[in-house]
Amino acid sequence: MDFRKIWQEQCEATHTIRERFGVKNALDYLIGEKLLNFAKAADQDPEFAAELPCFQAAVWEIFNPYEPSATSPALSLPSERSSRSSFTFLRERLRFSSAQRATCREAAHRVGGEDGS
Repeated sequence: MDFRKIWQEQCEATHTIRERFGVKNALDYLIGEKLLNFAKAADQDPEFAAELPCFQAAVWEIFNPYEPSATSPALSLPSERSSRSSFTFLRERLRFSSAQRATCREAAHRVGGEDGS
């Protein structure tokens, strides 16, 4: 299975969702559903884990840094029901080296730059 292709296709779909349904729906789809599920799978599967930092980098190429917290507070602040937010859950799993960051930025830029952002 090509794990990179999975998240790249999800990122590409996000551009259409954003255009048709707005930023909140695009965030809910990509971060609230796809990225979070990918992160959960990464806990169990090293192949998912290897691609997770690149997927996360692609997400931040698609959205500006203020959009997640402005449209989906649960992505930036812990909810009352949980001591950890989705964003915190992801951040804890996304520690990687500067070499990995460079590789991910390159892959993410190819996906994130399609809408001119």
